[in-house]
Amino acid sequence: MKHLIRCTLIASGVVASAATLSVVANPGMSDYERWRATTQQEFQSYLDENDKAFIGFLKQRWEPVDTESGEEEDQAPKPTNIPKAPPIYSPVDAPEEKPKDIATEPTPVVSVPVPTPTREPDNTTPEQTPVKVAPQPQIKGPAASINFYGHALRLPYNKAMPRAFSSRPSSDAIASAWEALARSDFKPALEQLSATKTSLSLSDWATARLVSDYSEAVARNADSRIMLSWFMLVKLGYDARLAYNDRLYLLMPADDDVYGVTYFTLSGERYYALPLNGDVRIAGKVYTYGKQHETASRAVAFKVPERFNGAGDIRKRTLSYQEGEETVNVVVSYPAEQIRYLDSMPQLNLPRYPILDLPAATRAELTRQLKPLLQGHSEEVAVNRLLNFVQNAFEYQTDEQQFNTENYLFPLETLHYAASDCEDRAALFSLLVHDLLGLPVVLLDYPGHVAAAVEFTGQVKGDAVVYNGRQYTVTDPTYINARAGMTMPQFAGQSPDVVEVF
Repeated sequence: MKHLIRCTLIASGVVASAATLSVVANPGMSDYERWRATTQQEFQSYLDENDKAFIGFLKQRWEPVDTESGEEEDQAPKPTNIPKAPPIYSPVDAPEEKPKDIATEPTPVVSVPVPTPTREPDNTTPEQTPVKVAPQPQIKGPAASINFYGHALRLPYNKAMPRAFSSRPSSDAIASAWEALARSDFKPALEQLSATKTSLSLSDWATARLVSDYSEAVARNADSRIMLSWFMLVKLGYDARLAYNDRLYLLMPADDDVYGVTYFTLSGERYYALPLNGDVRIAGKVYTYGKQHETASRAVAFKVPERFNGAGDIRKRTLSYQEGEETVNVVVSYPAEQIRYLDSMPQLNLPRYPILDLPAATRAELTRQLKPLLQGHSEEVAVNRLLNFVQNAFEYQTDEQQFNTENYLFPLETLHYAASDCEDRAALFSLLVHDLLGLPVVLLDYPGHVAAAVEFTGQVKGDAVVYNGRQYTVTDPTYINARAGMTMPQFAGQSPDVVEVF
């Protein structure tokens, strides 16, 4: 019997050890256990051709590259005192002549009170909801339990992963660590990571975060975590690149500029030290390899809007403002874990922010409450009502005041945080105009300020910009009480960059 098994394995190109044969022939094991034990031991001696070539390349001399500090998108100071126009008249009580008359009056500058900085809105309340569990197969052997933004996951690992790297960084040590992982039974973990990516609709960024969280749960030291993350991301097809000086670093290219993040340039491509597990700062030179694994070519796509949503606790916030003589209360609810997820993302280009949709339940809730305020009114009046909501339902603070650093907010974050500044309001306002009115919107990017502009189907008086042969009327959701056609006084006469979003 053993002789027959050995002949079969040799014929298939695999030489089995005596230990393997005894495992296969053990009558006390089930067919599955026998197959799994054989497969695991066979895999120990197996490397595919891409891994063999890559390991050989890793053993060669790594080249030094200079790192560069992360750039800032707009370093011009933002206004801290926001001008305030006379209050918007109710469109029902005061028709079209009111905005025309008021626009000709002088615009006084009023200092806006700045509340105490906080990362949590004062009027949110949590609601307990069950943690969502992604469908998962039964796992035999060790597994890591991960709470991935409210989704409870269990992912398998093997004995080579906890100490994926425990040497002083060098090309030989890195090549040996890669080989050890490649010879281990890593495929169950890889398959489950890939299945989770599909089931939770993970973007590239969310996938990289999941791999990082998995490595954090499995690995026993920082370099092992980096090594394991690099290995898994490459096996998932990403152009993840390892670099080292006195420690290991993981860098990845992106399909768009990323700000405030250290990077180096290799063969014309920027590789960013993305904050997968907090900020990463690299000073001076690092060593890296030139040729990438044959299966790894994917950059992190930030231009594709997110589809992933966190689960777990639901927060509620009430936003209050005046519409004429009436106090309007708008209640929004959203997954608290989604805020934590969005906060993990690096700062991106301005156009990335308005296009990130709200969670479906939050979007439906806003539509249900805001749509009746717009129905039956002209486009201009409806836009002015959305301006009034964004201008007056939120406190104003610059990012430096609230977060001590530049921090563009996605629309959901603007609904969450206690305060917001110009680009945050412009992103939320643009999304609301697009969703509720279906009108084209662009952003107006001034030095130190961002506003919006709407393309109306009819003529609207006031300031406008022409972009690609189309006229967009200025709409500034930061200039308190300003109507369509009114530019914030300190930016009047300036020519902003036009950023196309909707």
